[in-house]
Amino acid sequence: MQKFTASVLINRSQQDVFDFLSNAANFQRWMPLMQSATWTSSGEPGVGTTGRGVMKMAGREMELLLKVTRWDAPNRLGFKILNAQFPIEATEYVYRLEPEDGGTRLTLDGEFEMVGILRFAAGLMGKMYVKSNGNELNTAKKLLEAGYR
Repeated sequence: MQKFTASVLINRSQQDVFDFLSNAANFQRWMPLMQSATWTSSGEPGVGTTGRGVMKMAGREMELLLKVTRWDAPNRLGFKILNAQFPIEATEYVYRLEPEDGGTRLTLDGEFEMVGILRFAAGLMGKMYVKSNGNELNTAKKLLEAGYR
């Protein structure tokens, strides 16, 4: 299992940051590859809630099926991708939100597992995940600090 971490300080409350990140309708705002996303479970979102998203990579659309693995408002939010695409077998993202300097320290702890012949590329893939997800956190920061909810 390969792990990666990215972090950013956002000048908004933990609750504001959690509400923004946990709203599936906002995913495409802060995740540039996400074309659309929605929760597919009925009721209020929480642990066990499922969702569906469509990402566009290299001109190709891919459906993502998500499951919420952690929901501890406003401290922690976690997602697992249920239909990871070869050569990635499993992917999980856990967002930690902690008060810091009057704002919120948002830290992403991620894990993924590569299988097959491309396992040797896991280190390089980890670096790509850090860069890509770091960019997403910075986009969330800009939007939240501009007043988005």
